[in-house]
Amino acid sequence: MDRFEIHTNWTNSVSAVHEFGLDDLRDPNVRQKLKSVFSDPEQLRPGKTRQTLTEEAAAEFAKLAQRLRDRGHAAETVAHFINRLVFCMFAEDVDLLPNKMFKRMLEHAASRPEEFQALASDLFKAMQAGGRVGFEQVAWFNGGLFNDDTALALDKDDIGLALVAANLDWAEIDPSILGTLFERGLDPDKRSQLGAHYTDREKIMMIVDPVVVQPWLVEWETTKSSIAAFVEKSHSAKSASARTKAHDQAEATYRSFLNKLRAFSVLDPACGSGNFLYLALLALKDIEHRISIEAEALGLHREFSQVGPSSVKGIEINPYAAELARVSVWIGEIQWMRRNGFGVSDRPILKPLDNIECRDAVLNEEDAEAVWPTADAVIGNPPFLGDRKLVPVLGLKYATALRNAYKNRVPGGADLVCYWIEKARAQIANGRLVRAGLVATNSIRGGLNRVVVDHIDKELEIFNAWSDEAWVVDGAAVRVSLLCFTKSGVTSVKSLDGEVVGKINADLSSAATDVTKTAKLGENGAVAFQGTISYGPFEIRGEEARALLQEPINPNGRTNADVIRPWTNGQDITRRPQDYWIIFFPDGMTEEQAALYQAPFELVEKRVKPYRAGKANPELNKHWWRLWRSRPDLFSALKGKSRQIVTPRVSKFRLFVWRDLHIVPDSATVSIARDDDTTFGILHSRFHEAWSLRLCTWLALQLLF
Repeated sequence: MDRFEIHTNWTNSVSAVHEFGLDDLRDPNVRQKLKSVFSDPEQLRPGKTRQTLTEEAAAEFAKLAQRLRDRGHAAETVAHFINRLVFCMFAEDVDLLPNKMFKRMLEHAASRPEEFQALASDLFKAMQAGGRVGFEQVAWFNGGLFNDDTALALDKDDIGLALVAANLDWAEIDPSILGTLFERGLDPDKRSQLGAHYTDREKIMMIVDPVVVQPWLVEWETTKSSIAAFVEKSHSAKSASARTKAHDQAEATYRSFLNKLRAFSVLDPACGSGNFLYLALLALKDIEHRISIEAEALGLHREFSQVGPSSVKGIEINPYAAELARVSVWIGEIQWMRRNGFGVSDRPILKPLDNIECRDAVLNEEDAEAVWPTADAVIGNPPFLGDRKLVPVLGLKYATALRNAYKNRVPGGADLVCYWIEKARAQIANGRLVRAGLVATNSIRGGLNRVVVDHIDKELEIFNAWSDEAWVVDGAAVRVSLLCFTKSGVTSVKSLDGEVVGKINADLSSAATDVTKTAKLGENGAVAFQGTISYGPFEIRGEEARALLQEPINPNGRTNADVIRPWTNGQDITRRPQDYWIIFFPDGMTEEQAALYQAPFELVEKRVKPYRAGKANPELNKHWWRLWRSRPDLFSALKGKSRQIVTPRVSKFRLFVWRDLHIVPDSATVSIARDDDTTFGILHSRFHEAWSLRLCTWLALQLLF
């Protein structure tokens, strides 16, 4: 032995290689490295984590992407070009491109930047179908990423940024966060999220593990016992024919299980930049590898890895994210194969990933329910968008089509994520899916959102859930619920918040008393109402309101007191009153009638009308002088009462206050049309507080009533 190599391989750390010969052992620092292998391996742990490395790479490319867009290149063109550069850097660091070819090209172009475009075009053309660049052979890559030889021109500073990135160790890049970080750098709409948090792999595995990993490991343990029994029988059998038969049965059982695993597919119908798909692919490959090793230990033949990118499928509407998902999956596949001692397929190196589609996952082009590709499991983190934001963000036409397509299945007031949950439920109920695990807002546990979970609880069963977990969405920290569900009776063990339970209820509790099954009392019907929704600057300060109240009598013989009323929101209840009023033209008042209140009408015409005119919702402009939701049912229920009870919809504590009947409650409050002290006392009792805590949902750390 005349040469030593020490390879580090700590989880989440960049791998390092220390090489030295016998003569180098004269150096005490070299001897210390060898000693550390046996006595203190931690001394050899690299200081840079894979996350840090990936963050550095993303930061450099974000600068380059912005410079290219500033020159007028289309954002999608820039994104496709940057993805090519990313993969070239990875490919040369794992020796798929020979002799650091891409870095050498950058170094050459650094002094002759005018040649970069032609040089890069030559390389991309060779990668498209295989060929030569100079005297060096380039393998066949393509896969859709290198579908032509288009390259953008770079100046000297651009090439300098690319060289900084090329000097990083791309072989150790972390695809589980690569996509997210690069999407922020490439997508102009997500530039503000640069430097923000991202979802780590441990969080994603809270879905992947129960839906993908554990079911296979449980099934393998049973299968392995059968194989072991056949192997033992082949050893103990007295006749050659009996030994052969038992061995063939072991082989057949093993191969049948492997074929079933290799046919298994996972779909993420909102795959973003591919984080869930990447980790699901690695999980399936790890399972296949483990099975081969354990089967070999039983005396069977170890097999080459066949689980690959075709095992994962995705749907993503954002073209930047969809392409990044493909790149992340490709990189993850190649990294895994190299890490586990397998060669990389080169006919071509990048297989087309048409199974990651760029389209809408819930509506098709005819505004009907979209069809999902066939899969065995669904995982993912569908988009979080509250009901009130559906129209402003997605547009009235889309929101209306979506609600119509899922009518009688998803309530009209449900959040966007509910459509993915309902579709997954229907896929399982119809036998097109085995199990699903999705991330949802934690408000899925109550209100109209819980209707879709009620359907799951009625027809299927939730076998794994986390009721209230920290998560990251578009760079922001939020609270979410995770729920995994399948057909009833499929799983015997159920886990809630990491603890084994007997049953998981629709509100993601495990209490013996399932309050989600309680019925509403008829006596309490039409008593509690959400406050009014303005949808425009109808609110005015107290000084302005009092000035309007002092205006002369209007042409209709009425004072402005008819339509200038005190207003209350949640903060007025939990803190000191802010002295806000509101211009309130009652439901049913025509434009001509409202115009007779001259000064208030002029204010609304000046402030509200142009505000609503800028919104893509014709219904808003039909009665622009009135509140979007004037709540006539509330004011009808208050007739004959001497006062009303008002409570904030969102607060840290459950509290109720009396308010005058003339006060208009805001949408952030609930008005209760009762004026008796008995009701007020019951609402403030410990019994009602306990009840409301069980039935409420949560917004961050606050109760949503």
